[in-house]
Amino acid sequence: MTVILDLVTDGEEETRAVARRLATGLRRGDVLALSGPLGAGKTCFVRGLAEGLGYDPREVSSPTFILCRELRPAPGSTAPRLLHLDGYRLAGAEELETIGWDEMLDAGDAVIAVEWPERFGDQLPAHHVAVDLAHVDENRRSLRISAPPELAGRLLPGDEPAPRADGACPTCGKPARDDAVTFPFCSDRCRLVDLGRWLGESYRIMRPLAAEDLDTDD
Repeated sequence: MTVILDLVTDGEEETRAVARRLATGLRRGDVLALSGPLGAGKTCFVRGLAEGLGYDPREVSSPTFILCRELRPAPGSTAPRLLHLDGYRLAGAEELETIGWDEMLDAGDAVIAVEWPERFGDQLPAHHVAVDLAHVDENRRSLRISAPPELAGRLLPGDEPAPRADGACPTCGKPARDDAVTFPFCSDRCRLVDLGRWLGESYRIMRPLAAEDLDTDD
């Protein structure tokens, strides 16, 4: 797995904003595994994904008691289906057969977001996107997104620069302590400046176009 984003968000709107941005690089068949304790922001992140895919985020709620919720695009929309699964109450991976997990994967026509993926055992596809959330304090959440190298290049169209090897803040160049909650940034201010540049599409990845970039079916 390649870490493609590692930061601390301040409040639900920032968490959703990161998810909206990530959604612009998702395609049908992509699976996201959202890990983190209760209240870490997993469902909030899915609301941001939904919004980025063109859905009303108010349609997203925890699917704990029904295991899976489905959002279907309106007639004429090119958005993929969004399947939102929650494994919290699974007794074991064998229960996935009852909700048609294999059929969901084989169809390849939806973006699938899975909360509590640990309960899915070895049933997650190897090429999935890992989203790890954790509490920092009452409002802030640490957020790390990882993906296989072959997926990482297309998931964040506006990419943030990698931390400098000398431990300097990538925004201002001042020393950044590796034990600080804002690392690799030296302060909250520099972290927010960088986040604003990322969300404002100031960063770019320059690479040759691949054939899959020109696929008009997605």
